[in-house]
Amino acid sequence: MQKQNNTLNFEGQNIYVGFDAHLKSWQVTVLTEHMNYKTFIMPPRPEVLSNYLNENFPNGIYHSAYEAGFSGLWAHYQLKALGVNNIVVNPADIPTTQKEKVQKEDKRDRRKIARSLRSGDLTPIYVPSESTLDDRSLVRARSMLVGDLTRFKQRIKSFLYFYGITFPPEFERRSTHWSARFMKWLESIPMKEQSGRQALDTLIEEARNQRKLLLEVTKMIKKLSEG
Repeated sequence: MQKQNNTLNFEGQNIYVGFDAHLKSWQVTVLTEHMNYKTFIMPPRPEVLSNYLNENFPNGIYHSAYEAGFSGLWAHYQLKALGVNNIVVNPADIPTTQKEKVQKEDKRDRRKIARSLRSGDLTPIYVPSESTLDDRSLVRARSMLVGDLTRFKQRIKSFLYFYGITFPPEFERRSTHWSARFMKWLESIPMKEQSGRQALDTLIEEARNQRKLLLEVTKMIKKLSEG
C-alpha cells in the first residue's frame, strides 16, 4: 500500500516529472505548476517514482515524460498502470535553446523535458498496445534470425574458399545452395585433419540450428497473422 503524507493535499494540482531513463538509474526533475521542486537520481523502477509522488504530492495529478530510446516502452506501460499520465517523446521534438544545443547534458535534458511538459510543448509519439508490441518483437526476432543465418552461411562459404574447395557442377548456381543435397555434400567434404572436419561440422550444425529456429518463428508469425 502506498504511503501518503496526510499533512499535504495537492488535490487538483498538476505535478510534472521529466526524467532520463538509464539502465542503472533514472535522473529526475519534478516541477509543480508554479515552482521547480527537485532534481534527483532514483532507482529505475516506476513504482519508486509513483510512491515518491504519492508521498510528497498526495492526491495530485501526475504527469511524466521521457525520451524514446533504448529503454523501450515498459516504463511507460507501468507508469500508466500506476496512475501517472506518462508520455514518450521524440528527442528531436523537445524545444531546445541554442545554449542547450551546445552544452548538452542529462541534467538539462530532464529539466527541459519537465519544463516543456508543464508548458504543454511536448507531442507524444504513438505508443502501440503491449500486445502489438509483443507481435512486433516476434517479427523483429525473425529478422534477426535471418541475419544470423546469412552470416553462418557466409562463414561456411568463407571456410570453403580458405581451403580452396570449389562447388561441384550441380551446385555452381547459387539457387542450388542450402538444399538438402547441398548440405549432404558439405558433410561429405573430406578434410586432412579431424580438427578441420570438426570445424566445418560445427559451422554446418550452427546453420542447421539457425534455419530450424527461423522456420519455427516463421510458423509462429503465420499463425499470428491468421488469428
